[in-house]
Amino acid sequence: MTHMLHRQGTVENLAEDYPVLTIRARGYNDGSLWRMQRVLEMASRYPIANFGDIKNGAKFQVPLDDILTSSDENLPILHMVFTNRDDLAQFMKDLKTADLGISVVVSGLFEEIFRCCRKAGITPHTANYALGVLGRTERLPSREALEIATMCGHSLVPGGLVEKLMADVREGKVSPQKAAQKLAKNCLCGIFNPTRAEKILELLVKR
Repeated sequence: MTHMLHRQGTVENLAEDYPVLTIRARGYNDGSLWRMQRVLEMASRYPIANFGDIKNGAKFQVPLDDILTSSDENLPILHMVFTNRDDLAQFMKDLKTADLGISVVVSGLFEEIFRCCRKAGITPHTANYALGVLGRTERLPSREALEIATMCGHSLVPGGLVEKLMADVREGKVSPQKAAQKLAKNCLCGIFNPTRAEKILELLVKR
């Protein structure tokens, strides 16, 4: 999905960032809330960094059990974020075995995603590319701020807030962990990776 395509960063820190979503095809998977919940339940067996749904919120707003036991058949999409490619590959194997008949989309470095697919015995169905940012790019926030802000594909983690918290971390006013969690609370769908954000903020302190 396009809101997971615009993450920026280095090969090293993007190698710990794999947002996943499950979505129903209206008219084909109607009444399949349980299938989506099953995908999230399977993902939760691994140390996922975040999860959520657009209607109710993410990890920092709503407990996992509330989503897994919801009876709201109108939930459009469920999200989760992996930080380890081996966990992701095993999760893909779990999905193949479960054979739920519902769409699951994984985003990340192509080389790593394709490696996970091979380990799971899965052939990718479709691949989407982001072409980057065009226009007056000099007006964008700093590179470090963009690495964090672009983890929320709906722009609910504004660059200005990221820059403010980056300054607070440098000055010792807030820890990288607390700053990352505060930023994660703004992303309602649950694809923001607080683990990666914390590591990016930690590097600011070491400079």
